[in-house]
Amino acid sequence: MKMKRTVSVEFAIDGVKAFKIAERLFDQFYGRKGVFEDYSMPEYVLPRNLKEGSREHALYLTYVISIDYMTDAEKLWEKSRGAYELYPERFTPEVILKLSQRTVETFVKKLGARFYSNAAKTWIKISKVLVDKYDGDPRNITPEPLEIAALKKRLQDFPYLKGNKLSNFYLRAMGETGLFKVKNLDELDIPVDKQVARFTLYTGVLKLLSRQFIGCPQESPLRELIEEAWRNAAKKLDIAPWKLDEPIWTIGSKLCSGRKCGKCPVEGFCEKTKGITFKENTVVWRRV
Repeated sequence: MKMKRTVSVEFAIDGVKAFKIAERLFDQFYGRKGVFEDYSMPEYVLPRNLKEGSREHALYLTYVISIDYMTDAEKLWEKSRGAYELYPERFTPEVILKLSQRTVETFVKKLGARFYSNAAKTWIKISKVLVDKYDGDPRNITPEPLEIAALKKRLQDFPYLKGNKLSNFYLRAMGETGLFKVKNLDELDIPVDKQVARFTLYTGVLKLLSRQFIGCPQESPLRELIEEAWRNAAKKLDIAPWKLDEPIWTIGSKLCSGRKCGKCPVEGFCEKTKGITFKENTVVWRRV
């Protein structure tokens, strides 16, 4: 007979460290200082033929964010910008629904989606929902301002955009640009992905008290713990938690991924935690 055994894992949040790091990052990022000078998040660098605030802008963000988890984000947005400048109609629901699934697969594969069959199905499903419910325009998801909870409920119709990883990212991108009307946008938590998790773990904001942990950063318990750490830090700074997403993601992807500590604006606060390995969407963490 096989016996199941539940093993509890203990963590600790260093709130003081989180606040100091958040304070420094917020000042550096929004002041465009140091490594953040002349830097823009990839989703906010728009194709040259795209008008900010338009239906096309909302569609572009919706489609690209829906497959953001499937590839390297920087490359995805770079390729998407180029593709949009050549084929803007391929980012509209009316055209996508007229194409064969194979054609859509080929298109999203060229954007860099590794799981291009799933990506194509995602785009087709999103297109159908937009046409059937929102007159083909994502901005119509919020004809009037909605609370985050109500908005997330509406996103349940959209594959992947409703998930733990992408929903906060999508709401942040659409809310910050004014494409969604969100009543309590200042309460939106930081979107937790591999880069945000990497930064939080490496710096020592989240500590492992047990000997070992293996799990997905976007799932319990890591996601809630990471959200809590930065939510509390943001509250002390009197800013929205999602305001920390861009600087943390940038450092996590540009510096932490290669342990380029010398350029990091928060190196003085960082514990440079060892024993952490990221494999796809799993983190293997052994206390050393």
